[in-house]
Amino acid sequence: MIPALFAILSVIGAWTAWRHNPLYSTRSTLRSAAVVLLAIAAMIGIIVAAVNFTINRSPTVMGGTMAAVIVFSALSMIFIIQAVSTPPAGKLATVLPPSAKLVHVHRKKFYKLAKFFAILLACLGALAIAIPGDARYAPLAIGAIALLLAVVLLPVMYVTTRNFDRSLTALELNPWVHWQFTPAQWKQWVDAQVERTKATPPAFIMGRDWRKLAWTFAVIAAGVFVFSPGSPLEKALYILLCCGLLFALVELSVRDSRRAPDKQHAALLKAAPEVYFGHDGVFCDGVYTNWLTLNIYLMSATIDPREPRSLLFRFEKTVPAAYGGNPIMHIQQSVLIPPDAESDIARLQQELTARCPKATIVLQ
Repeated sequence: MIPALFAILSVIGAWTAWRHNPLYSTRSTLRSAAVVLLAIAAMIGIIVAAVNFTINRSPTVMGGTMAAVIVFSALSMIFIIQAVSTPPAGKLATVLPPSAKLVHVHRKKFYKLAKFFAILLACLGALAIAIPGDARYAPLAIGAIALLLAVVLLPVMYVTTRNFDRSLTALELNPWVHWQFTPAQWKQWVDAQVERTKATPPAFIMGRDWRKLAWTFAVIAAGVFVFSPGSPLEKALYILLCCGLLFALVELSVRDSRRAPDKQHAALLKAAPEVYFGHDGVFCDGVYTNWLTLNIYLMSATIDPREPRSLLFRFEKTVPAAYGGNPIMHIQQSVLIPPDAESDIARLQQELTARCPKATIVLQ
């Protein structure tokens, strides 16, 4: 019952988040749902055919065939859903001239994940060789799960990050506006950004917000005692484990917020002192933020009058969650305004108004 309840909450949360997205339309949603249902039916047919094909085969043939079918079905469903669920207005511009050299801003994340899986699989393989007897099947089982995840996740992540790199390359080749800053301007901007971050109060203070955490613990305890099976002792231990992990995450978040100014200072000094505005988004401070996609979209663009003057872009980002819906995160991106940039700002006003008609664009 609990998994079904969580699944219903997840579907409701995803639907609510999608309705809130500026790209939402009833027609595109129905069309996407129809295509996804047809794809699911096709995948079921493929799985049934594979079962019938391997029913009298050896366990090796059966296992290999079913593993291949599962990987193929998972990848196909992911790419089909990505393709049909993105309206034309949300598709990235990825067409490039043959001579264009792709940036590697986003694929760096793919390389890190691929390296992690390679090291993990190598360590598990070494353990399986070193451990004698039947105990070696434990690292082998974990390795099999890790390999399956890698085979599914890595191709999806590579295609996704490569598309973002192609989009960023296209933006840099044909920007609406491109600003570059002198070292003195950039230093002043970095110092101002760090001071503003230091002046921002933390989102959670234990002495002030402990009641919120206590209520969360109470809800977890009530849910476990009412719906979970097991003895009272097992339920109590499970509650302690869940609440302890949640408390640890909160503490890590608080510590991370304290280090935010130092981390921001290092990141800004590392970033190139320039900014690109284009059809797909803004590339500033080493971060590429899109105007209008399925999970992130521009809500407003205004002028921040504080010295040094800057543009202030406010985005909303839908964060995928396993249970309980998809929460929306608010993101702000500030961009330093260079001297004599009035004509560029006027073009940004015009282009953004056309690109994001549901956003509030007040740059003049």
